[in-house]
Amino acid sequence: MMNVGLEERGVYEDLNPYETYFFKIGAHGLVCFHGRNYSIKQRLSAEQTSKLISDPRFYRISTNCYVNLSQVSEIRDNVVWFRDERHGIKTIHVPRRNLEQMKRLIPSQRGTVTAGVN
Repeated sequence: MMNVGLEERGVYEDLNPYETYFFKIGAHGLVCFHGRNYSIKQRLSAEQTSKLISDPRFYRISTNCYVNLSQVSEIRDNVVWFRDERHGIKTIHVPRRNLEQMKRLIPSQRGTVTAGVN
């Protein structure tokens, strides 16, 4: 039990945006990062936000939402799945018009990414 508390504390103190599953940009520089077992809101400068959204690891799926392509484990029926052996599955809906481009951008070494039929 104590290890879990220490791990969560580390996530909040030492958030690495490149390990998150996706993030959403809000008003006034507020960014909400979603990861395996957390959602953390942080205020970022315009420069920091610009650096994140221009990184090729992140793909914009809506006006304010970006998915970390390196964390995607599966795509099924307009839903992107993120799997973690310890914490389970987290999902996010992706508009159909973005799916094909997103599939092309996912790193080729990720053999587990599949597309659902619908």
